[in-house]
Amino acid sequence: MPYETDINYDDESADSLIANPTFVNPTSFRLVIDSRKYQNAEFTVQTFSLPDISAQPAPLNLPRRNIGMPADKVEFSPFELTFLVDEQFINYKEIHEWILGMVTEGDKGIRKSRDVSLIIISSHNNAIREIKFVDAYPVSLSSLQFDTTTTTIDYLTASVSFQYSYYKII
Repeated sequence: MPYETDINYDDESADSLIANPTFVNPTSFRLVIDSRKYQNAEFTVQTFSLPDISAQPAPLNLPRRNIGMPADKVEFSPFELTFLVDEQFINYKEIHEWILGMVTEGDKGIRKSRDVSLIIISSHNNAIREIKFVDAYPVSLSSLQFDTTTTTIDYLTASVSFQYSYYKII
């Protein structure tokens, strides 16, 4: 893994017990993609799911049975977000062109991935935690459904899925 964590596996007591816990509000977040290059998509994010992390046991092959040993690899699922599409399609176009640019030939050495940060906001509207996705890049962008038969105005949203190297909680 590209970064080291300080995990204490000793039998001694870890951190102290939280006396009066406050809980995370699922509507108090902000996603920062890259404020210089993708500044329009980040401000219209509607939903975001913190992706799964898993560590499969490493097999120890014995003559009569296999034993699962502590994991030797960590797997991170892609993360997905949904954002409102602006009337000029500027934010949709940013992600669309990012995906197209991933496969463009002749641009060797140009950084195509970006760090993406999920900022968790406290009940007092202060940033209290950051979850950083390192070297993220989009792998899919949803279609947009236009419909003249609808009776209410539901603004268009698009979903985008990102791959990344790893994420860390800062």
